[in-house]
Amino acid sequence: MKRIVGIFLLSIVSSFVIAQESSRPTQPDFPGDIMVDFGFNFWNNQPNDFPTTFWGSNSIGVYYNHRWEMSSHISFHSSLGVTIDKYASDESYTWLRDSDGTVSFDSLSGVNFSKNKLVSTYAELPVEFRIHPLGTKNGEGWFIGLGGFLGRRIGAHTKIKFQSVDGEFKEKLYSDFDLVDFRYGLQARFGFRSFHVYYKHYLNKTFNNAPDGVNNPQTWTIGLNFSGF
Repeated sequence: MKRIVGIFLLSIVSSFVIAQESSRPTQPDFPGDIMVDFGFNFWNNQPNDFPTTFWGSNSIGVYYNHRWEMSSHISFHSSLGVTIDKYASDESYTWLRDSDGTVSFDSLSGVNFSKNKLVSTYAELPVEFRIHPLGTKNGEGWFIGLGGFLGRRIGAHTKIKFQSVDGEFKEKLYSDFDLVDFRYGLQARFGFRSFHVYYKHYLNKTFNNAPDGVNNPQTWTIGLNFSGF
């Protein structure tokens, strides 16, 4: 009798587990992957009052990338994502808000900034053709990628930090800083599908009208990519 009861209970538990598994929603399988770019920004014409430093002037971009196979050697890729670019300087000039609310490029008398950054955020649409010299089935292996991108500014701010008589002072100032609303450029990539180096060159100027003491430069970025997440 105990054996019969045990078999009966086991069958009920098994039926419950099977029902739970069958009713569990399936994970969607999106036909693409996530790409992460990390690099360093450079200006082709360093401004006199805002020359950039290497380590603080970095770029990070996160994109959803979709691949269309054209042949075993050529594929087309389109992406959609966000790129955050930082431009750091060790000079005493930065963007400040005046008492009347006007944002201007100026310096604080007797103040040396320990942090001085301009940060811009753009939604971007990169596209490229990838050539696989040795052929590929699913995008793996060596490739050379050539393409371009278009971006729309969605945010910008500055970060400053310095020591004052009242202690350490930190501030974030949000404005457009007359940065261009739209930007565009060319890009090249080389490596494996999941790891490669990239180069981006912006064809437009960084500002609509550069502030006094700042040449209006173009930006170029070089860095590493990790993808396949």
